[in-house]
This record gives sequence, structure tokens and C-alpha cells, in this order.
Amino acid sequence: MPTPLTPQEREALLRRTAPGRQKQAEAFLRGQSPGVMQRYAPDAVADPEQGWVEGDETVQRLARWREEAIY
Repeated sequence: MPTPLTPQEREALLRRTAPGRQKQAEAFLRGQSPGVMQRYAPDAVADPEQGWVEGDETVQRLARWREEAIY
């Protein structure tokens, strides 16, 4: 079991990771999918009005992947 982070270590970690996640969220909301999403849903297309919409086949493939994923 990993040792818990000290408050200072936790703050340092959040300072490094939060901006990256904010940039990914901003890109996603602009209709630009982050690289990780492209890996799991390569055939996803951005609809001008609805944003990112996946086909039924993609949704089923992602559901199977999540059921089989080890995490």
C-alpha cells in the first residue's frame, strides 16, 4: 500500500495535474477531442450542434472494453 501524501506533496501534485486536465476539458468543450479519447473512440465525430457523438457500434465497443478492462 502506498504511503499517504503529505499536504505539501498533495498541493504540488494538484498544481501539476489540474492545469493539464483543465486544458483537456477546454479542448473537449471546443469540440477538439483529447488524444486519449481518440484512442478509445477513433470513429467519433463532432456534430456542430451536439458536440461529440459516437455511433452505436462505438458505444458497444467501449462498453465491452470497460467490462474487460483491468483497473
